[in-house]
Amino acid sequence: MKSVNLSLLYRPITFTPFLRSSDYCEIPPCDTLKPYVCCFWGNERPQIPNEKAGRLVIPDTCMDIIIKVNHSDLMVTASFCTMDEHTYQSHATESGAVLSTFGIRFFCWSAILFSTESFRHTKNNTYFPDEFFRGITNELTEIVYRFHTLFERARAAETVLLRRLNLNRLNCDFMNAISDMIVYCGRMKTSEIALRNALSERKMERIFAESVGVGPKTLSNLIRYQLIWQEVSRGNADILDLVEKYGYTDQAHLLNDFRFRHGMTPTQALLTARVGFLQDRLQDTM
Repeated sequence: MKSVNLSLLYRPITFTPFLRSSDYCEIPPCDTLKPYVCCFWGNERPQIPNEKAGRLVIPDTCMDIIIKVNHSDLMVTASFCTMDEHTYQSHATESGAVLSTFGIRFFCWSAILFSTESFRHTKNNTYFPDEFFRGITNELTEIVYRFHTLFERARAAETVLLRRLNLNRLNCDFMNAISDMIVYCGRMKTSEIALRNALSERKMERIFAESVGVGPKTLSNLIRYQLIWQEVSRGNADILDLVEKYGYTDQAHLLNDFRFRHGMTPTQALLTARVGFLQDRLQDTM
């Protein structure tokens, strides 16, 4: 299999890739889980979040299990967010609520390894986690109640995930196809990927539907978009260079495709991310 650890080649980023505050932190997983878990994330300690409105969520090619505990009324909200194709606004925070938020962000190729179910017909949707990860909501909720820092919660959640990791569900054809998408920056046609991996296009469509919930063409386009956003966020925003590198016909083609996924142009996206970062830093010091 060509793709032993795709996480070494590809790490998706969010709408605000610079954000690190008491409201939002990321913790890397242990070495054993690094090929499968992008990060654990959430607030560092139970608190009243600074913002009232929700955050923008972009297609990051990941799937997330999210546990929110409202300590004010002892209510728990649990969700499993599948693959999204477009940017959307997350739910607003309840005013005055003391919340603990804990999330597990899986890579697009790995959520299936912790689940007992198929991801067919699940894209652009949110589910109760137990529909795909039986009994995990209670386990993670107990962790959020029992441990008070994100680091402690992440280490405890690793035990849960290691017990559930089922490498027998790993499909080599699926992993090799995604590896080609990443290595070739989403430029390769799905027919060429199928040919390289001795698959029929129909079989590849079926494998992707079961394993990630979107077709290979869609995932390849999302990976290309994510790679462009990563370059833009690093300041590598020469559009003409990006047009050539990522196989677009012209500048307008790239800009329209990016706006379709992100909801704004690359320049606007970078400015918004930086302004949001500064606002969160300011609020965090108040």
